[in-house]
Amino acid sequence: MANVWIYGIRHHGPGSARSVRAALEHARPDILLVEGPADAEDMLPWIGHADLKPPVALLVYNPKNLKQTAFFPFAEFSPEWQALSYGLQEGIPIRLIDLPMSLAFSLRATLSGDESQQYALYDPFGDLARMGGYTDAERWWEVYFERQKYGDAQEVFSVILTLMQALRNARHARGEKEPLEVLVREAFMRSRIRRTQREGFKRIAVVCGAWHGPALAQVEAISTKSDEALLKPLKRQPTRATWIPWSFDRLARQSNYPAGVWSPAWYQALWNGDAELEHWFSRAAQLLRRKGLFASPAQVIEAVRLAQTLAALRNTPVAGIEELREAAITVLCQGAESAYALIERHLVIGDALGQTPADVPRVPLIADFEAQARSARLKLSPEEEWLELDLREEAHLRKSRLLHRTKLVGVPWGREQIVRGRKEGRFHEQWVLRWLPDYTVQLIEAGQWGGTLEEAAVHYLCWQLSSEKSLSKLVELLSDALKADLPALLEPLLKRLEESSAQNQDILALIDAALPLIEMLRYGHARQLNLEAVEQLLQRLIPRICVQLPGACVELPNDTAAQLLKRVLAMHRVIHLWHPEVYLPLWQEALLQIAERGSPLVAGLCVRLLLEDEVYTVQQATEEMQFRLFHGRSSWDSASWLEGFLHEGGLLLLYRPALWQVLDDWVCALEKEAFDQVLPLLRRTFSALSESERKKLFMLVRHTQRGDVHSRPAELDSIRLELLRPLLEKLFP
Repeated sequence: MANVWIYGIRHHGPGSARSVRAALEHARPDILLVEGPADAEDMLPWIGHADLKPPVALLVYNPKNLKQTAFFPFAEFSPEWQALSYGLQEGIPIRLIDLPMSLAFSLRATLSGDESQQYALYDPFGDLARMGGYTDAERWWEVYFERQKYGDAQEVFSVILTLMQALRNARHARGEKEPLEVLVREAFMRSRIRRTQREGFKRIAVVCGAWHGPALAQVEAISTKSDEALLKPLKRQPTRATWIPWSFDRLARQSNYPAGVWSPAWYQALWNGDAELEHWFSRAAQLLRRKGLFASPAQVIEAVRLAQTLAALRNTPVAGIEELREAAITVLCQGAESAYALIERHLVIGDALGQTPADVPRVPLIADFEAQARSARLKLSPEEEWLELDLREEAHLRKSRLLHRTKLVGVPWGREQIVRGRKEGRFHEQWVLRWLPDYTVQLIEAGQWGGTLEEAAVHYLCWQLSSEKSLSKLVELLSDALKADLPALLEPLLKRLEESSAQNQDILALIDAALPLIEMLRYGHARQLNLEAVEQLLQRLIPRICVQLPGACVELPNDTAAQLLKRVLAMHRVIHLWHPEVYLPLWQEALLQIAERGSPLVAGLCVRLLLEDEVYTVQQATEEMQFRLFHGRSSWDSASWLEGFLHEGGLLLLYRPALWQVLDDWVCALEKEAFDQVLPLLRRTFSALSESERKKLFMLVRHTQRGDVHSRPAELDSIRLELLRPLLEKLFP
């Protein structure tokens, strides 16, 4: 009769890992069965590879449907990792006995959402924790199993098995059933144990989650036929497996991994035997000092005492992570939780990153990405690196395409920066690169869209395009597709843009679409793009804007007028730079109509733009200004018109004396009540000017004499000057 030892463990528990290792060394089994997907068994020999360093994860996926993907993480302190490492070192046969993902994918596709949620949220240790006086199951398990040292590991697992059996019996007595996926998995694991017994193995060690222990211990009591009945309906899906790097961030339960832990770095310290309070608080103090925060040896001593006292008050054998947290915040961080966030990030969660061998099998998208990164000579470094690109160079253009495509599939490896100075424009790009461990996982998840980076980006943008209706968002998608060099998307994107622009009557949206499209045409040659279709779209869009804009500028609310002001100015500039011989006459006709009957703010800007284009003479602009600042008009409308007229054009007042004289006459003639009303708007108008413009205007005010703007008064009346000073200080703060 074969001996079957059931070692029920806590996933990623250092105490469980230590107990499993001790139990295996004592039992010396002749085969080792470990909970894990059976179709990933071929990946186990890689555990002995020198370049496979935890934390890592087994990845099992359906190559025909990458939405079907499963991750099985391991840390050095994971009991399964220690069991597998022991088996490989001792040359013991090892088998993974959990339901293969080839069947699990089919099973999950048939489960109802309610049943899947029940399984995901159920914590089998919750009841035990409450019975022990704890509100947190992980805290209970840590106190009694992860930090306690027991002499007989076999006895520990016997106690765990008894506890789990009692808990399952109590649950069943209340009429609660196990989720179907749990029953199917346990049926498969029992079938693998039976097969191992038939093969003649006499000393069989089974390492599994503690909750499954009682179900696997009943391998003789539960009939083979009942297990086969659960497994028979399942259909197999094709699967492949590989190893990928993992991180403590991903391992932490905060990352929503259901079998994770709250504190991977703390558990690593427990595994390494470096969890003494004095050591932990010393490392915390050193971390704070490296970040420029104060932390003294006296505070370390006091924090240790406080953590021990809290543990004693709570009647726990040893201080746990909760006591460490409270002591650290109170003493080391002096009550500042923001400072504790540094400690939590590095000493509780941790920043460990795993490593996999270069020749381990790769997911198609990962393999394509890494090949492109090597070809572009870009390193995947966790340190920030600045990258400046000149898109006229082929090598730099290749880097840009890779970064934009990676960003498109949801992996923010590179953050594009605003280019300033002499290199401003579309010929240059600046990036900050930083590769984080999560990005590998995100790339794998993006593999559902395609096997290559280009294919994944195209399919992902197509999916976005199918539901996108916003004209500005469609333009953004087109810009992304052009920067990433995805020509397959241009035709459907331009078609959607044309349909959306034809139906859209919002002039702001039309201008917002036209501006980036013109920018694409101006700088498109830097990316070697064929933008003929974009030009054809603009040939229809710009005349529509010129026709619709005057009507949209009548009787505008203040906030809408302010939004339109900036867009009119931007549109004016790009038309001057892109085919002015074709579109400038249409545009100037629109400006003339707005100047005549548009809202004051936008009308003032249009008069100024027409003056700059010499459509208006100085005399016409002066007459228009006199008309708009006529005292029979609303002072607020006059001030709004002046704000638009001087928007980014304060130099006009310096070099056009007639305009300055009109303004001076208007301000001086305002009644006190009217002046108080328009003063805030005048302050905003002149504060928007540059500092040098304001200084020159102030000098102009000082030297102004009625009838002669540029002459200095023969005598300075100090009394009148003092009366005028408060007004000048309000106008020119």
